[in-house]
Amino acid sequence: MNNAIYLLLVFLLAHGTIQAQEKTFTNPLRKGADPFVMKHDGRYYTIFNGGGGITVTESRFLTKFEKTAVVWTPPENGWNSYNIWAPEIHEIDGKWYIYYAGSVHNGAPFHAQRAGVLEADNPFGPYVDKGMFYTGDDPETKKDNCWAIDMTLLQHGGKNYAVWSGWTALHDHHDVDQYLYIAELIDPYTLGKRVLLSKPELPWEKGDHIALQEGPQVLKHGDDVFIMYSTRGSWTEHYKMGQLRLKSTDSDPLDPNSWIKADQPVFQGTDKVHGVGHASMTTSPDDTEYWIYYHSKLQLDGGWNNRHVFLQRFAFDEDGNPDFGVPSGSSTLDRPSGEVELER
Repeated sequence: MNNAIYLLLVFLLAHGTIQAQEKTFTNPLRKGADPFVMKHDGRYYTIFNGGGGITVTESRFLTKFEKTAVVWTPPENGWNSYNIWAPEIHEIDGKWYIYYAGSVHNGAPFHAQRAGVLEADNPFGPYVDKGMFYTGDDPETKKDNCWAIDMTLLQHGGKNYAVWSGWTALHDHHDVDQYLYIAELIDPYTLGKRVLLSKPELPWEKGDHIALQEGPQVLKHGDDVFIMYSTRGSWTEHYKMGQLRLKSTDSDPLDPNSWIKADQPVFQGTDKVHGVGHASMTTSPDDTEYWIYYHSKLQLDGGWNNRHVFLQRFAFDEDGNPDFGVPSGSSTLDRPSGEVELER
C-alpha cells in the first residue's frame, strides 16, 4: 500500500466515514426463548414470536440481523390465536414452511397447544395457513387430536419426518408428562401415524412436577444423525440437553430401537449459567465451525420471562458425538469464522 492510500484510510477511519469491523460479539444476543436458526444459500434465517405475530429474520451473519419482518399474524377466534410457541422455518422442495404451536386459549392453562403449519414461496411470505396437524394416534379418523409443541423437521433417506414433544392422550390441565414423537410427513402438512420415540426415564431427566422431553432439534455431521432434546423445566435452572443418535445411515428413524440415548446430559448449566436448552445448531459462514444457538436464564428467578439467547462454538469428539463444552453465558467471544471477511 502506498503512503497516500494509507493516509486516506487513516483519515476515513478517524472521521467515521468507514467503520472497522468488530472481531467479537457479546452474549446474550437478545432477550427471547426457543431460538431457531437455519442456513440456506449462504443466508441465516431465524424465527421467533414477536411483533404481534411470527417474525422472520435474514442475514449473512450469525451474530446480527440484516432484515427483519413480521410474516404472519394469528387470526381472531381461531385454534391458533394465542400462545404462539417455538416457531421454526424450513425449506422443502422449493417452498417455505413454518411449524409452530398455538392455542385457542390466551395464557394458562396450557392444555390446548396444537401444532400448525404455514406455507409460502419465499421466507418472508405471504404465508398461507395450512391448518392444524393431527398429532394423535388415529390419523385415519383424526379422533382425539393430542397436545403438541416444538415440531421440527428431519430429512433422511429421501424422506421427511416430523419430530415433536407431545402427550400420550387428551387432558384438561397442563401438568402432564411430555414425550418425543416422530412421524413421516406424507406431505409438508400431513403426518403419518405417530411413534413414541423417547421418554424422560433417566434420573437427570426427572425432578420437576412433570417429566418432559421437548425442543427436539436435528444435527447432522457426516453420516451421523442426532436428535438433540431438552429436559427438565425450561423455567428452572435445571434445564439441560440430552441426545439421541441414529445407529446407522440404514436405520429406520421410525423405529425407537434405531436410536441410542446418551446416558448423561450433553449440555447443562453451571453455578453462573442458570440452565441451557431448546437449541439449534448450524455452521459458520465459511462452514469451518459448528455453532449452537440456545437460551438460558440470566438470573435464578424470573421463570420464562428471564430467558435470553446465546451463541457459542462447539466441536465433535473422537467418537463422533457433539462436544458442546461448558456454556459461556454472558461473555464476549470471537465472531464465527468468515463473518469479519464478509462484512469487509
